[in-house]
Amino acid sequence: MGDEFDPLTDGESPLHEITKRRLIGWMVAFVMIAAAAGFTFGSTRFGCGILVGGILAFANFFWLDRSTRAIFDNAIAGIRPSLLAVRYILRYVALGLILWLIYMTGAMPVVAVIVGLSAFAIAVVVDGFYGIFRNVFIRKS
Repeated sequence: MGDEFDPLTDGESPLHEITKRRLIGWMVAFVMIAAAAGFTFGSTRFGCGILVGGILAFANFFWLDRSTRAIFDNAIAGIRPSLLAVRYILRYVALGLILWLIYMTGAMPVVAVIVGLSAFAIAVVVDGFYGIFRNVFIRKS
C-alpha cells in the first residue's frame, strides 16, 4: 500500500489542451448565441446579464483549471494541498457573493447572469455529445 507511483504525465498533455480549447470554443459560442438572443428577444439589461454571466463562467473555468492543477501538482510532489483546497472552495463563495451582489443591487436580471454562468455546463454537455457522435460517424466511414 505504501508504494510510490510515477505520474502518468508530466505537465499538460496535448489532449488536455485540445479539450480545453474545444470547451472554450463551445463556451464562447453559447455565450454569444445566448447574448444575441437576450438582446433580440429580451432587453439590453438581459443581454448584458448574459455577457456578465459568461465572463464569470470564463473566470470560473480558468480559476478551476489553475486551482485543480495546483492541487494535483502538490499532491504528486507529496505536499498536503490543504490551503489550495480551501482556495478551490472559496471560488464558489466568491461566485455566490457576486451573484448575491447582482441580485441585491438589481443591476441586471440574475436569471440572465445564471444563464451566462451556465456556459461551462452547456459546453461540457455539447462536447460530450460531440465526442459521442464524432466516434459514431467515424466508425461508419
